[in-house]
Amino acid sequence: MKYGMRYSDRLSDDTLAILLFHGVVEHDSHPLRNYNRKHLEKDAFADILKDMTDEGTALSLDDVVRFHNAGEPYPPKSFVVTFDDGFANNLTVAAPVLADFNVPATVYITTDFVENNRMSWIDRIEWAIEETPKVGLTLPWNSESVNAGDVEDKRALLDDIRSHVKSDASIDPDILATDIQLQCGLSETWSTLDPLDLKLTWEQVRELGNDSLFIVGGHTHTHAILSFLDENELADELDTSLTLLRDNAGVGNTHYSYPEGLAHCYSDTVIAALKARGVVCCPTAIDGVNTPDVDLFNLKRVPVV
Repeated sequence: MKYGMRYSDRLSDDTLAILLFHGVVEHDSHPLRNYNRKHLEKDAFADILKDMTDEGTALSLDDVVRFHNAGEPYPPKSFVVTFDDGFANNLTVAAPVLADFNVPATVYITTDFVENNRMSWIDRIEWAIEETPKVGLTLPWNSESVNAGDVEDKRALLDDIRSHVKSDASIDPDILATDIQLQCGLSETWSTLDPLDLKLTWEQVRELGNDSLFIVGGHTHTHAILSFLDENELADELDTSLTLLRDNAGVGNTHYSYPEGLAHCYSDTVIAALKARGVVCCPTAIDGVNTPDVDLFNLKRVPVV
């Protein structure tokens, strides 16, 4: 492999590997943002697809549902490609590469991101910290100000912020992002046209949905962690996203994915609510591969970084 690890090493004759991507960009020159490779460079993405198609068999998630419902084993060394959030580069950069390799993909859409070209809370924070040469922040879980000037210190700070927000239901991540932007001396910012931030438009979502190589699914309305929500909040997140997908892009309810997707980010209550709305498949973001008997609401994925 020219770029990074060989994801084909996760393939085997009796399991299914579902790769989890977010974005693909032509080039990345940011000094701090994208330090965790949320957006792969195009050449690295192509390298991964070549490796996977040389070694394995590409399936769509509709194929996975059919095999599962029929009680049949997956073809040897099967894999699936998925994207979370709904970045415009899924269509403009990733889609042509997928077409070159004839690899299907599922794109999970966060509908408010599409409606308003909205950045996620962590992208808003990454943007602010990169824009600020020397950061000094007061954070809810620290009694003293946290300072970061060089890239390594800023990465450690971002890792700490991620960890706290994703594990503490009392923290409103959007309020925190706004507070950090203001502490950095910046205006409250929710969107940019940078390839790391630009989201699909509804026209582009329809374009993906009309392409036989792609499946479009839901990923909530605001990217809220579903297990942190009460009954009414959960219903609103799911219903708003599914209605917008149906009305703006003709997308059905079959496919969904959990924001953040770790074990504490969804629950039996969440799964029941999804099933009640017609969803039949909802993978997690827990690292691993899947045997044929794994429930379609507990499928593991392999995060690609």
